[in-house]
Amino acid sequence: MNWTINSTAILLSALMLSACGSSSSDNQGSEEEHEHSMLISQQNTISLSFLEEGEAESLADAAANAATLLLSNTGEQAAIITAGSVAFLVSHDDEADHEGEEHEVPQLSDFTLTGTRVKVVNTVGHFSVLADGHTSFVPFNEPAAETLSLGVETHPALLLEEGETESLTLVFNGTNAVVYEGETAQDTKACVTVDSVAHAGEFAVISCDGSSFSVKVEEGETDHTIVMADIAGINESVEWSTRAGVFVGLGDNTFYVVEENDAEALILEGSFAEPSGMCTWGIDSLHADIFSLTTHELNVLNHEGDTQSTLTLDETQNATCDDLTMTTANQAVFVMDNSGTVLYEIDKEEGSAAYHIHGRETLSINDVADAVVFHEVGSESHDHEH
Repeated sequence: MNWTINSTAILLSALMLSACGSSSSDNQGSEEEHEHSMLISQQNTISLSFLEEGEAESLADAAANAATLLLSNTGEQAAIITAGSVAFLVSHDDEADHEGEEHEVPQLSDFTLTGTRVKVVNTVGHFSVLADGHTSFVPFNEPAAETLSLGVETHPALLLEEGETESLTLVFNGTNAVVYEGETAQDTKACVTVDSVAHAGEFAVISCDGSSFSVKVEEGETDHTIVMADIAGINESVEWSTRAGVFVGLGDNTFYVVEENDAEALILEGSFAEPSGMCTWGIDSLHADIFSLTTHELNVLNHEGDTQSTLTLDETQNATCDDLTMTTANQAVFVMDNSGTVLYEIDKEEGSAAYHIHGRETLSINDVADAVVFHEVGSESHDHEH
């Protein structure tokens, strides 16, 4: 793919994802490499912007006006979701930088899915896409579709285990959540309305009908066992997310943290009230630190709800929640403010207990719709040397 500069896309005044403590006004310290690159959709253009090392380039054929972006569980691919279609960005080691070294550059796949009532979630190794009442599993690295034929579905299915001939899937049909091996039902749990799902490794967590349950596939010597279990202590609809083996969810003003216990089952480890005035939230990829964003500050919480860092968005004066977009990486978070046309890069230095504002940069646009940061999920994304 040929990248071209889009003058209507994001233009930054020398955003450098390097040099600890650097910004447009303080770039005098020793430099270090940050392996962050960002994909951004906008409200008023069909193009996507790909931002790396201070340069914004466009994917002119993305047809992604106000698209929702979903990062893959690996952190290296993305689904681009509009009302009637899903496109995919994949990574390829085929572009050389100015020093002649090759590096991964996301490229738009020729493969797309279209339909009505489109919804996309992550499942192991795949995007799960529901369109026209049927799920298609799309591999992260080589987008193509394997579509289920198990009746009309109401939510994207989960690929619990991929087999050479028959796979284990969890399908939601509007009455039950059903585990299938191939086309044979193996286990069933009542589930009418799915609120959210989160799936990583051997566990999936599902919020359905005002409660949450886990699904685990236990491997035996010759067969497997499917364990579907309610998670005690959660009696409301929850938006679930997962990183680093931890499931974090938000209900009605309450955070929930679910982890594996010594019996290799998921249990509720704790719950606590969300910070006052919260606009949006997320978790980091390395330790599942919890980020809570208001119109004027970012709070970093641990799994007990204790505030570890509070950072004032000091160049944001009149923002509303609708003006702010947040995306996360490995112990890093990026906040974009449309009202102040500013980007904050916030991260934690190696060995430090606290996050800090790494840099602030001016944006030349005010219509960011969504953003994701490409990074290697679960690994140290940068080292700080002073």
